Amino acid sequence: MYAHRHLQLARVIGSAILCLLAAAGRPHAQTAQESLVQQALQNNPSLKAQRSRVQAALQSVPQAGALPDPAADLEFMNISLSHPSLKDAMTKSVSVGVVQTLPFPGKRALSKQAASDMVAAEQARLAQMEQKIRSELLSTLFEYALGLKLLEINQKTQDSLQIVVQSTLATYSAGRGDQADILMAQTSLTKAQAEQLTLRSSQQIALARLSSLVARPVDEKEIACIEAPEPSRLPSLAELQSSIEDTSPDVLVAKAEAGLAATKTEAARAAFKPDFLVGGRYRHDDMTMGGGDYLTASVGMTLPFFHRKDRYKPALEEALYRQQGASEEVQSSLTQVRYRLSEAYQRATRDASMYVIYTQGLLLQAAEAHSAELTAYSMGRGTFTDVISTLANLYTYEADAASARAEFQEMVVEMEGILGHPIPLAPPTPPPMMGRPRR
Repeated sequence: MYAHRHLQLARVIGSAILCLLAAAGRPHAQTAQESLVQQALQNNPSLKAQRSRVQAALQSVPQAGALPDPAADLEFMNISLSHPSLKDAMTKSVSVGVVQTLPFPGKRALSKQAASDMVAAEQARLAQMEQKIRSELLSTLFEYALGLKLLEINQKTQDSLQIVVQSTLATYSAGRGDQADILMAQTSLTKAQAEQLTLRSSQQIALARLSSLVARPVDEKEIACIEAPEPSRLPSLAELQSSIEDTSPDVLVAKAEAGLAATKTEAARAAFKPDFLVGGRYRHDDMTMGGGDYLTASVGMTLPFFHRKDRYKPALEEALYRQQGASEEVQSSLTQVRYRLSEAYQRATRDASMYVIYTQGLLLQAAEAHSAELTAYSMGRGTFTDVISTLANLYTYEADAASARAEFQEMVVEMEGILGHPIPLAPPTPPPMMGRPRR
């Protein structure tokens, strides 16, 4: 009976290894994944709010290029102070005038350019937010898929430990076992059950995050088929970094802000120049001119030098400081995204290597080590502690392999968010199988 139970345990372990190796052949649920991405990009409230800001900014462009409102006035002239009369005011010496302000040449063009630059900045922020939402959604999907895999491994661990507990109880009942072995097996099983609760809680948190991003409840059935693809070969870091300046959403936002700041600086310089005023007036029954009707024209200009020190010069200094800050922000953004890309790249490279180490070496070696310890224990040469230890190692390595696989894809998604475009991935080169451990 004891040997039969250990045979069952060996079969469970063998099934776990086969499931892990077969996982590479299961197709990734690309359709479900892309569907959720599109729904998030369409329905996420933050993106909707930013699209409204873009539309609002677009409405400011024609306003910025419009002329100031003309001014009109009605003038009553020659009203006697000694004998004021409403009739005389309405019938004698009345004039109507219109005045239009004409900004100095170039001012309107700068105002329109500043409005266009604001539109570009809002559009850049929208693209940045879309990349962020996409990256967060895909990362959460891979976290959820990893949780499913870890729950599967946890269940297999519990199944194996249940067999171990039953075996130790049977052995102890037959008078051949040790009560400490029973307690050790039961403790390991209880620990696995506690870990299962933590994993399920993490799954619900990931599901809630997905629902928040998509702006609707996400059912577990929708994403039950999602899994992280196997790690692939990445382009070189230098190749990825070469496009950062032109494609990174963070850098493009900083550049758009810098362009807007530069235009505002030019507008602040142009404010030192005067605006012109042109007008016309119709004078009816002008008593000063013998009671006839006349037309008059007028020209004038503003005098900005009166407020040069307290208005226009401080405004220019403010614009210059803002332009300097925006320019430095571009360099800061470049530095930050290069660091973030390098960090994500190194972590992805590590995860890919670790996945190979686990699947091609440690998992196979751990399976053989556990099988050897199981055989030795059944023959009375090994210890139960070694059996439990090698079993724990086997499932720990399987979980670590699944984690490396999921985290690789999370890093790829993060790099794509930093770069602003998909990364071309090449199929992984199959490494040579590692040798089996010597007994």
